Amino acid sequence: MASAYNEHNEERQPLISDDFAQCNEDLAGIESTAVRHGFVQKVYGILGMQLLVTTVVGGLVMTWSSSLAKSNPASLMGLILLSTMVSISSMCVFTCCPDTMRQTPINYIILTIFTLAEAVVVGVVSSSYTTESVLMVLAVTVFVVLGLTLFACQTTYDITGFMPYMLVVCMVFCGFGMLFWIGALCGLASSPAFHGLRLMYAFFGALLFSGFIVLDTQLIVGGKHSKYSFSLDDYCMAAISLYLDIIQLFMFLLELLGDRK
Repeated sequence: MASAYNEHNEERQPLISDDFAQCNEDLAGIESTAVRHGFVQKVYGILGMQLLVTTVVGGLVMTWSSSLAKSNPASLMGLILLSTMVSISSMCVFTCCPDTMRQTPINYIILTIFTLAEAVVVGVVSSSYTTESVLMVLAVTVFVVLGLTLFACQTTYDITGFMPYMLVVCMVFCGFGMLFWIGALCGLASSPAFHGLRLMYAFFGALLFSGFIVLDTQLIVGGKHSKYSFSLDDYCMAAISLYLDIIQLFMFLLELLGDRK
């Protein structure tokens, strides 16, 4: 009887103890965290290079555009149209062929072309403002981005759950942007009412893309409080998303705080 009871108890004992299973779960969590940290470092490394290239190229284009606007304004208009078309074409590739941005070195080539095109657009637009105001807005943008990044990493609120609503608001902003562009073509840019509407549009645009910086930062960092996150293969798309947020924030702040020539 005693031997039968011992055999029965041995059959009921688990092959792997709870402590050993918990240890394996902890190791898996540590490994997952380390992999995510490597992904975050890669994304911010790419983003840093994009911002550096944009600052250098944009500054050179800004200086060069001031003289070109006086000597050959048609060439300047052609340059900005070409850069805008390249940027839009690159974004179409991001949207329609997302797998392309996971293939090396094609993703880096497209990323470089897109960054250079955006740098030219930023430089040409900045050439309409004084150098002092551009530097001031650049400093404000750096301060805001750093503050929002710290907030996104420290807060326990899941901003990624608002992603569908923010995308809808972004589409509405794109529609208003098209209306302002058409109004400028029709000669309404000099109207005081039109100028006031543009300032209001820039104010809410800066708020919107500040929210997108927090959203995309949480998508990159991930964690338990984030409902969604970028996959490890989407490092280029993650860098591009945050890069566009920062560039758009800079452009809207330039419209609000910049001093036109």
